[in-house]
Amino acid sequence: MTAPYMCEPELIAATENLLPDLNNDLILAKNFLKTQSAATGDSLYDHMVDLVHKILTTKPPDVVDNFEQYSWGVKLDKFRPNFDLLNDVYLAPQQLATVRLQEEMYRLVASKNEKMDGMGEEEQELDLEEEGGTARIADLVEHNYYFREAGYGLPARECFALFIAMKMLGIKEPVSNVRFFGKIFGTKQNYYVAETDLTLEELDRRIREFEMKDMPGEGDMEEKEEGAEEHKELVGEGEAVIEDKEPVPPKLPPVPEPTWQVPPPIPVERPGQGVNRKVYWVCNVPGEAWTCLPDVTPDQIQVARLTVRCMTGYLDTEIQTFPPFEGTERNYLRAQIARIQASTSISPQGFYTFGSGEEEEDIDLEEGMGDMAFNPNPYYRGHTIKDLLDPDMRYWVHHGRYILQQGRTIWWNPNAGMDEALEEEDDELPPPIPPETGPSLMSPLSEDGRVEGLRAWTAQKSTVLAPERAVVTLRSNVWPGAVAYATDGKNSECMYIGWGLKYQPPNFSPLQLPRPQEEYPVGPEVMEMQDPSFADEEAYRIARLPPPIPELPGEGAGEGFGEEGDEEDD
Repeated sequence: MTAPYMCEPELIAATENLLPDLNNDLILAKNFLKTQSAATGDSLYDHMVDLVHKILTTKPPDVVDNFEQYSWGVKLDKFRPNFDLLNDVYLAPQQLATVRLQEEMYRLVASKNEKMDGMGEEEQELDLEEEGGTARIADLVEHNYYFREAGYGLPARECFALFIAMKMLGIKEPVSNVRFFGKIFGTKQNYYVAETDLTLEELDRRIREFEMKDMPGEGDMEEKEEGAEEHKELVGEGEAVIEDKEPVPPKLPPVPEPTWQVPPPIPVERPGQGVNRKVYWVCNVPGEAWTCLPDVTPDQIQVARLTVRCMTGYLDTEIQTFPPFEGTERNYLRAQIARIQASTSISPQGFYTFGSGEEEEDIDLEEGMGDMAFNPNPYYRGHTIKDLLDPDMRYWVHHGRYILQQGRTIWWNPNAGMDEALEEEDDELPPPIPPETGPSLMSPLSEDGRVEGLRAWTAQKSTVLAPERAVVTLRSNVWPGAVAYATDGKNSECMYIGWGLKYQPPNFSPLQLPRPQEEYPVGPEVMEMQDPSFADEEAYRIARLPPPIPELPGEGAGEGFGEEGDEEDD
């Protein structure tokens, strides 16, 4: 039986009576969109996916108005060769990581300030007591303004980021004062250096740790003495055994012994004293975590004075110099900072005053007068611009402690322990060593030496058009990059921005290797003898010949008697 023939109206009616299937319709529509073009092999579905992805990634404005251009651009991108990947690889700019670090830093400081603003005065005091107080941050923005008036200083953005980073340092670390020391350039990265004072609790903790450690060299000397005694005992026991079992060896001349002795190590100044009075923190980018530099030792300062080396920007870099330097770049950086701080910390006369308000802390009687405390003078009224520009530098003083040749600010007597031991044994005391001395605190700049015929400091005025707004700056000729400013009011500060290198004359040459030392004194007992000649050898042989055997008295008579007897027999 054949199927009945249906007219077009009947087909339309039959189709309308069927229920719609959404999944089936979507599949049919998707298959239609995926129909590939016979010319290019592309489909409308893939083209729309690429177009929507590009629009959502770039998020351009006015997409509807330029929709055709974006569609045309997607088509053009497909005709690029496969090896051209420049537009496909996204390279983040170098500043992106810095911006993210600084954004996090800004949020941390802003949340801290908002928290303090939302509290009352009593709540703020209680919060500060629980946190151990808040650190005093030097106003870097204000100081940088005066430095820039004279042509120095940092860019505005960099300065503000550093100021917020110093605030973050005061929030996270146990410090009481934070001051920007300077910026030290490196071959790969730069160092931003912050100078701080520790809180009393943190300082006491570090002093206890320092006292618990053995002073460098004391334990080594005791071990050497014990090892020498054991060696003597072993040698004595061995000699006794040799005498019992073996014949006595021939007597030989004594073995020469060296007369050179290892000098005693110079002790390190404890935290909060001398070159370690301040604690320094460094970072490569404002917003990074601050790294605390270790305390500096006298040996490191002595070696740093004999070498010239640029920083790399990485604290763990190995230092390869002669004489050899003990430590990495973090130790070398700390030694250079100590030298710069001692030489370039200057201020107008009267800006600082001795004493901290507590008589016990003013002078350390055990260590002498070389480590006195000083603080800003509240009664300082400033000097005139004319006085600050005085070419004799009588109105400028050093407030940095002078570092002696020992590498310390307070002289240490190497014979102190030796004298006491010799007095107990009633031995002859060694000749006394004269103590090293240097310029005292607050000594005027007029006592500084000269560099290539120039003074150690060069003074200049920022402007001559407005004397009431002029700023006097002093630039160091010994440490290029060290600058200090002062106004006719109460503002003064010093800063270092440079390579961390001292001025060197053009004919500088590094330290050469020393000549080999004599192991023992040269004398006849160790000198080579001249070979004897043949005549000397013959004379020596004849002199050593045995004496001839003497004849007996009856030997000649017996022989004659025998001969006569023989004749009689005949």
